[in-house]
Amino acid sequence: MRKPLISGMVVLAILSGLGLFLIKGPSSPFFLPYLAALLFLLVSLLSLRFIFYDPLEPFLFLVCGILGLNLVVQITGGVSSPALFAYVIIVVAAVFRSWKETAGAVALILAIEAANLLLAGPAAAGRWLLYGGFAFSLVSTAGIAAPLVERKRRKVRRAEDEYENLMAAARAVDPLAGGLKLDGFTEQSRQASNVSAAVEREGAFHSLIDMIAGMAPAHTYALFLAEGIEGRFTLRAIRSASRHIPSVGTVDVTRGKGLIGICIDKNQPQYISELVIPAKNLGYYTENVAVRSLLAVPLVQGDVNAGILVVDSLEPAAFSPALQDALARFVPFFLQIIDKVRITRELDMRAKNFQALHEMSDVLSSSLELDKILKKLAGQVRSVVASDFCAFVLYDDKSDEAVLMALEGYGTRFENHRFPIEQSIVLSHMLKQWRAQAASGQYYFSDLGKRGREIDLFPIKELQQPLQSLYGRPLVARGKFIGAFFLGSFRSDAFSEYNREFLGTLMNQVSVVIDNSMLYEDIRNKSRQDGLTGLLNHRTFMEKLKEETVRLSRDQKPFSLLLVDIDHFKKVNDTYGHPAGDAVLVHVAGILKEAARGADFVARYGGEEFAVGMVGADTKGAQQMAERLRKTVEKTVVQVGRTAITVKLSIGVASCPDDAVAADGLLHLVGLADNALYHAKRTGRNRVCLFREAKEAEKHASVS
Repeated sequence: MRKPLISGMVVLAILSGLGLFLIKGPSSPFFLPYLAALLFLLVSLLSLRFIFYDPLEPFLFLVCGILGLNLVVQITGGVSSPALFAYVIIVVAAVFRSWKETAGAVALILAIEAANLLLAGPAAAGRWLLYGGFAFSLVSTAGIAAPLVERKRRKVRRAEDEYENLMAAARAVDPLAGGLKLDGFTEQSRQASNVSAAVEREGAFHSLIDMIAGMAPAHTYALFLAEGIEGRFTLRAIRSASRHIPSVGTVDVTRGKGLIGICIDKNQPQYISELVIPAKNLGYYTENVAVRSLLAVPLVQGDVNAGILVVDSLEPAAFSPALQDALARFVPFFLQIIDKVRITRELDMRAKNFQALHEMSDVLSSSLELDKILKKLAGQVRSVVASDFCAFVLYDDKSDEAVLMALEGYGTRFENHRFPIEQSIVLSHMLKQWRAQAASGQYYFSDLGKRGREIDLFPIKELQQPLQSLYGRPLVARGKFIGAFFLGSFRSDAFSEYNREFLGTLMNQVSVVIDNSMLYEDIRNKSRQDGLTGLLNHRTFMEKLKEETVRLSRDQKPFSLLLVDIDHFKKVNDTYGHPAGDAVLVHVAGILKEAARGADFVARYGGEEFAVGMVGADTKGAQQMAERLRKTVEKTVVQVGRTAITVKLSIGVASCPDDAVAADGLLHLVGLADNALYHAKRTGRNRVCLFREAKEAEKHASVS
């Protein structure tokens, strides 16, 4: 039937070019036959397309439209008709098809209208100028619109090709297998991973349901999974003998609401042998079905309800205990699929963060020394997000102080400066908000206006800048407020939403790195310190002595060593108990630490013995220090509950170069100080003894 229609269309096109209606219009004897033929042609085309489903070329409908519009143009004045420019609509429609159809439509329109003018003879001589303008506008419209649409069409084709490639990749990609490499974290591979995971999940769910159907015949099998909003479960797989079922992903049930929601809330398998509520109320039927029995099996993993499997039947009491048990055995398989999807999503999220942060990974992993990490990172942040200043501030919860760790754009002379945190309105507000809400949300001021210089960010005059935009982010890790990050600009609205999202993601990672660095520093300090007194431990003290030995070989400065022993300490433990003994040790350690000079180092040498290394002190100075320590301890008491304990010290002193030379090493000095201490204890305790005194006593003892 196509060929007669196309032939008729050609005949009508030729008749249109004859200008049969230019003069007489509708009163022409050819008008009604022509109109009837045109309407017959249109009805025939529509019938073929929508009744007989013949895939006709859309260009045939465009030609029909051109012929009909030409009829209107002829009866309303030809090229001077106001309807003439309606041809543009047809040309634009052709543009969205192809450039060939566009060229054909323009050629047909111009040919018909030119033929009408030619056949009109001299009477139409003045209208050729109108025709020329019309032809120019029609060709221009086609010439401008066609390339634009073609460019859009190429983008669509490219997107379709990318989709096909993505689907092909999705079938080949297993997001949980193989090594995770940086070049694998592309946007396309992540999309392929997501599609693969989704396709794999849906396929696995349906395979399991098919397996269940082979074991437990039922009318409908529906799987709801917990996704998105807390307490809401979405239909993710369904198999049914009924045609009254919704599409997957379009139906939700809420925990505690409706029969399925109540089954979810109870977290236990629920079997209803005689269902009395309408099936439509179950949530997975669009019309009422004669469901008589129902079995709901929650998918519980630990304390978390990951979903629910619902099976129903048109027969009453359709599920025997054996079938119920068999269905329950499928729960681990569903949970395994759900868990794999969860892991895939977590990996994808980490991949996105990693791609945003990979340029800074070298900085974050280059060192565990906080000042180096944050100074490098501050400069790199400013290079990525255009800004005028950047600052990392750490919070010392022991002293309730803020520490300026890194300042980019301010100069570095205030780095490591400390101040009480309440002196900064912004920082103290952050800390209060954290304590009140335990939330680490961002702060963004897009236009500070005249308040820019007045904002009390840091209580240092030199750091007050005329800021217009300020971004702030608390640094939080392991449930602790550890500091804050600030980025500022002299421009209003300087940081886009993308910038803020990037900074938020980055600061999450930075918080972890800072926390790890602080943890490392704390562990390192603890490995160097005595756990009870906080003084250096024996190993660290010996390392310090080795360092001083190297220094003395260069500087030739004096060095003295005090070995301190608590008199009758065993008696304290035996009389008052070990907690009292610990209190005495802490008390003495505190006095030693407070008395030590800046260059000195104090250690718990072992048991009730302490050691003090005095850099630059000769024998006389060391003796004076030892006497001062002894008298201070003797005058104080240690209060343990209602018991007051008096403490006395014996102290041995040895010095270099008075008692030994640097070439012997300071470890040799320890033995000399120990001899002096032994002499002090042997001669009555509660006294200071120099090594030379012990040496003289030895000489007298050997002579006698």
